[in-house]
Amino acid sequence: MYKVFMGCIAGVGQGGLGGHLNFVYQSVKHGGGAAHVFTSSPSSSSSDGINKIPSPTWNKFVKYTPMRWMPATKVYWESVYFDREVSIQLAKMPIVYHSFPGYAENSFRKVRGAGGITVLEAATTHVSELYSDTNEEHRKYKMKGSPFHKLWVERVMREYELADYITVASQLQKDSFIRQGIRPDKLLFSPLGVNTERFQPVPEQSSLIPRAKGEKFRIISVGQVSLLKGFQYLLEAVKMTEDREIEVTLYGGIGWRSIRNLILDYMKSGIDIKLGVGDPVPALRNSHLCVHSSINDGFGLAPLEAMATGVPTIVTDSTGMKDAICHGVNGIIVSPRDAKGLAESIVKLKNDDNDRIRIAKAARLATTNYDFRKCVAQYSEVLSPIWKSNGVSLAN
Repeated sequence: MYKVFMGCIAGVGQGGLGGHLNFVYQSVKHGGGAAHVFTSSPSSSSSDGINKIPSPTWNKFVKYTPMRWMPATKVYWESVYFDREVSIQLAKMPIVYHSFPGYAENSFRKVRGAGGITVLEAATTHVSELYSDTNEEHRKYKMKGSPFHKLWVERVMREYELADYITVASQLQKDSFIRQGIRPDKLLFSPLGVNTERFQPVPEQSSLIPRAKGEKFRIISVGQVSLLKGFQYLLEAVKMTEDREIEVTLYGGIGWRSIRNLILDYMKSGIDIKLGVGDPVPALRNSHLCVHSSINDGFGLAPLEAMATGVPTIVTDSTGMKDAICHGVNGIIVSPRDAKGLAESIVKLKNDDNDRIRIAKAARLATTNYDFRKCVAQYSEVLSPIWKSNGVSLAN
């Protein structure tokens, strides 16, 4: 039996990044190995297989102005600190070490120096394209700053060079890295999976029955409410419809004051907008349609979860999980930044209950190919040769 090491600032299964970590963690176990995790999650307790990285002493100050409104700087500081602390704790021996963009540079240098193997979980498209798309949106909406610090971007670029392998979960990601000069043989392809037991439809939920006359047409968008996720194009599309029966729920965290102000502007224009956080399953089951109007999303687990819950879903062709969609059969694919095209698709599904319900049922069926257990087995099959060739024996 072998041991695989991994580092992630989020705890196993906590949030988007933690969910990705859990996917890798379960894949190691599926392959017969043991996982050793470094994390700084407050809710993670130090135990066998878990090394808790303490929070930096300055962390208590970041909730105050001006740092609370400088998320990019905060993330950069956290990533450098976390990586440095992990690199100190890593034994100088030939291990296999998985980490995430921004959190790996020092650790990767140490692992490679000891003859080990480094695996970067890409999580996004190539960082240069991610950064470019983000800045384009911020310029367009006249928002200062960027969610990504330039020093963080440069750090990730160095990590690409230090990684022996980079895992990608979609064809969109793979194409992005190849476009930017990463060798194809360095990329390991394996899609992420969805928990189809947790995310499953129930009888008579809104998406699977005809809408009552005068009932609100409820659209949900799940994920971080940011310009990169494209919520602004959803709101603009709804505004174009001039249909007061449409209600939009933005289900996710809002990290920028200017984003809140933009949402308020759309509310003032007459759009019915609700905000939500927490477990999205009840909200999904109460929705007629999910829209993921992202500008750039390497995979997009949230819309896949919506499909698994039996909710018809519209995504952009800049969303990696479009791999799971056959346009017009089990979902709808639109162009990014195309509010008019999105509005037309929304109106069509609103006015055609039969088509909406047909797509909803097909969406659920399509996600069986992305069941978490099936994807864990696939990822394990792809990575096991690497883990077994250089994974530390449990005797060590």
